[in-house]
Amino acid sequence: MSAFFFHDANFLFTAAIGIVVMLFLVELASIIIGTSILGVFDDIPDPEIDIDSPPKLTTIVDALALNRLPIMIWFILFLSLFSFCGLLLNTFHAFVTQGRFFAVLVSVPIAMLAALFLTTRLGKMLAQLLPKKAPITFANEDFIGVVAQITIGIARPSVPAEVKLKDKHGQLHYLLVEPFDPNETFVKGDKVILVKKGDNCWFATRSL
Repeated sequence: MSAFFFHDANFLFTAAIGIVVMLFLVELASIIIGTSILGVFDDIPDPEIDIDSPPKLTTIVDALALNRLPIMIWFILFLSLFSFCGLLLNTFHAFVTQGRFFAVLVSVPIAMLAALFLTTRLGKMLAQLLPKKAPITFANEDFIGVVAQITIGIARPSVPAEVKLKDKHGQLHYLLVEPFDPNETFVKGDKVILVKKGDNCWFATRSL
């Protein structure tokens, strides 16, 4: 049995479940002393995607259920499913081919894709069982005067770029901005101050 789990073709899958077991043991020990490693990230705010965000980021976060589960629970679920899918795949292949396993370059991508798919499905179902956080609403005025940083694109008049900012609650937001001054240009890494909400994006000035 150990030869199966520690075979080169199965090592990554065994290592993944080993990490899960290790996290479980550390969590068990930490509960005994009155703390929890699963709660370490509870104070880290979940990324909040604003309605002005580019659709790609919103789609990826939602598709992977990253915005529905605590990151540690998502990570443990993914590792468990990655290990299960990989070991099941090689077990089936070994049964059919009388002892031969898939090559790592074949089994790992298949197991990873299957694990991502199942993590998304199971994550969304699991999220229904977890306590919900009360939503925080924001008015446009809440972002006026907030410093943001250009993350994607070059902001010019009528050509907005993406910025990220952290609000007073510690949550991240991704917005589109363009210069308030028509002679100004912002590039990636520039820090700007939001001054006004437009129809489709925010107007900003350069932060000193």
